[in-house]
Amino acid sequence: MDAFDRIKPMGLLVGILLVIFGVIFLTAPDRVAEFLAIFVGAVITAFGLFRIIVVIARWNLLINRALLLTLGIILFAIGIFMLFNPEITITVIGAIIGIFAILMAIDRFITANRIKSEINILPTVVSGLIHLAFGVGMIYSALVTFAIIVILAGIYLLIAGIMIVLSALLFHDF
Repeated sequence: MDAFDRIKPMGLLVGILLVIFGVIFLTAPDRVAEFLAIFVGAVITAFGLFRIIVVIARWNLLINRALLLTLGIILFAIGIFMLFNPEITITVIGAIIGIFAILMAIDRFITANRIKSEINILPTVVSGLIHLAFGVGMIYSALVTFAIIVILAGIYLLIAGIMIVLSALLFHDF
């Protein structure tokens, strides 16, 4: 049995899982975005709780123990809030991403203005417009924009899964 035949079942499994995730992302983008927000909340809650336990366990060894304990409590509280308010979490994260995208747009426009006499600035301006549109979209409606991102990810996962399954079954190049 050559190496390909040994890993072929793994390739099929990965491909099929990607197809399944792709279909889920495409058919329920709002629920996927909500799940991701809840997942992030759970991770932050767990990390905050971990920090609290570590600080309490090493209380006598730590110099900034009160600050570290406060940080753990704040992370725990934020995580709990995110767990029970995924729409607000998505909106806040979307607004933060939107602000960064708008800042990137401003950077692109400043760069285009700076280099306008040297080279063609059209790609720089187009990049700035894309950043600006994305940033405004994220700030205006983070839930819808996240759903669009999830749909795009779903399309990618679906195509990638199909390609891996085809590679494993037909092309023998997985």
